[in-house]
Amino acid sequence: MPRSSSGYKVKIYPWLAILFLICWVLFSVYCLFIAARYIDYGITKADNKIMKTKFALIAEEVANNRKYLKMARNTDLEMRKLLGMQAGKHVNLPAGIEQAQEERGLNFRDIFAKKSDDLDEQEMLSYLNETTALAQDRLASFKEIALFYANQRDIKDATPSIRPTDKTRITSGFGYRLSPFGTHVAAYHYGLDFAGKPGAKIYVTADGVVRQTGWAQGYGQTILVDHGFGYSTLYGHLADIKVKKGDRVRRGQIIAAMGTTGRSTGVHLHYEVWKDGTPVNPRGYFDNDK
Repeated sequence: MPRSSSGYKVKIYPWLAILFLICWVLFSVYCLFIAARYIDYGITKADNKIMKTKFALIAEEVANNRKYLKMARNTDLEMRKLLGMQAGKHVNLPAGIEQAQEERGLNFRDIFAKKSDDLDEQEMLSYLNETTALAQDRLASFKEIALFYANQRDIKDATPSIRPTDKTRITSGFGYRLSPFGTHVAAYHYGLDFAGKPGAKIYVTADGVVRQTGWAQGYGQTILVDHGFGYSTLYGHLADIKVKKGDRVRRGQIIAAMGTTGRSTGVHLHYEVWKDGTPVNPRGYFDNDK
């Protein structure tokens, strides 16, 4: 055996050193692998716990949203009832559908309470898509109600509903009458005659657009107003017209003064209401029929 300076020599074989180094590297890699697996397991376990907590929160939120959707449907039905609307396609579901949906809503929390491996992705997506569809139906239904309300409001504004002049009396009614010009011939009277003083104020009886002003055979100075929704009104034998063709007018606005122009037996207003191209009795469009 070779000797060292103290008398003994230590001979290190290269292959032995290499073998030791390889063993050390393998051992280090193994230790790192074990440590990584342990850390990964801990992280995965923590992630699963966090994920399960998130799932529980999501389930709770979705379940609450389904409750709100049910409340929205009840409100929808009440609003339709108040407005005299029919149920409509967005709320008139077949019998049993909503009960089944509620049961699915109760089971949804159980779905998310399962272990990660047991979660059915298709089942979750189906439920969430169903909830989205319900929300879209509610939105469409409320838009339908808003449109109906706006339309009804417009119809109300366009419907003649006040007397066209104050402190006057009706001297001739709607329908057949004897001619007031002494011919004793029955003729159809398309409106009402209101007798009053010269210059008495004439009011438009609903919102609309002035379609014509000026002289008309037999009616003298006239105003024709188109109110929309099939309604129009005519005011005849006027004086001092205050509007022109194309003007937008609002119910109660002064549009002229009472006169005796045209074929007239005295100072009065001739007033007509037309609906869908047919003259109707104006008495049905204001409360005071004196």
